[in-house]
Amino acid sequence: MALNRRVFLASLPMCGALAACASNQHTAHSGYEYSEDVATSPPGAKGTILVCMPQTTQTREVWTGLNDELGKQYRLVIVHCDGERVAESIAEGIRRHEPAGLVLMNNPTVAAYRQVQATSTAKSFPPAVIVMTSFLDGQPHHVTAATGISYEVPLITVVTTLRKLIATPIERVGVVLRASQSGFVRRQAALARREQISVVGEQISPNPNSSELRRALRLLKQRADVLWILNDDRVLTSSLIAEGWVPGINERPWLPTIVGAASLVSPQESFGTFAVLPDHTALGVQAAGLLFDLADNDWQVPSDAQVQLPLSTTTSVDIVQARERFALRADALSQVDRILE
Repeated sequence: MALNRRVFLASLPMCGALAACASNQHTAHSGYEYSEDVATSPPGAKGTILVCMPQTTQTREVWTGLNDELGKQYRLVIVHCDGERVAESIAEGIRRHEPAGLVLMNNPTVAAYRQVQATSTAKSFPPAVIVMTSFLDGQPHHVTAATGISYEVPLITVVTTLRKLIATPIERVGVVLRASQSGFVRRQAALARREQISVVGEQISPNPNSSELRRALRLLKQRADVLWILNDDRVLTSSLIAEGWVPGINERPWLPTIVGAASLVSPQESFGTFAVLPDHTALGVQAAGLLFDLADNDWQVPSDAQVQLPLSTTTSVDIVQARERFALRADALSQVDRILE
């Protein structure tokens, strides 16, 4: 089990090279290395789109969808947003390329762009499309001139799908949350009530330790039929996963566990049982559509712009855990896109 846990934790940050770009530039600037990839510019390019992203398997899939849709009309530049100096990289990319619009991928990248805006003397900023960011519902207003696509698939959709997989009744969803996620959970719970699904929560401190997390899980297991793990960076650290989540989830009674990241559903460790996630390539295509809409609106974000839900999703299941611990419906596997065993 210890070896499997090490392998599982090592698999969470999945990185690699971006092969879709024509040229790569690394420049030492103010004590750090600025790095970008510049795609081949199409003839008569309408402008530049700055894609600010870390290099992971999932972001490369989003990039594929973006490039397929935008690459024939716009010059695309990837700013590598890995490490601790992300804000400086984004600011340098904007300075170099004066983009018409930005794409921001993941929580640290969005936080870094907020920092750029807070410290800049500029009176206006290029509009941004935000993707792959947790709890985006209600959050774009923290970034000037931004819109985006929620990464969280609505809980009602996830549980409705899980009911087609698991034969035992699922009526109560248990969730561990920090106070900062309470608004998001309330909104999801209100929607879930339409399908007679109730949400019960155990609130933990802003910076919990593993003992607090395991205690919350024990209390929830007495009140819930399924556990819902939020995409909260503060409580999904490697140490809390290893010392809090995994031991707590694997204590009896076992409950199916819903997660919001593909890497958390793995046969190497009994953690997430089931995930419904955005299709990442389709997410890139959808983000491209938002950029086309911005271009049609003279690169202005409409005052009534709403965060979109992902249009296409995929389902994953740890079938080994599901079969060993839970009763499956006869046609369960026909409901799943990725079966991990």
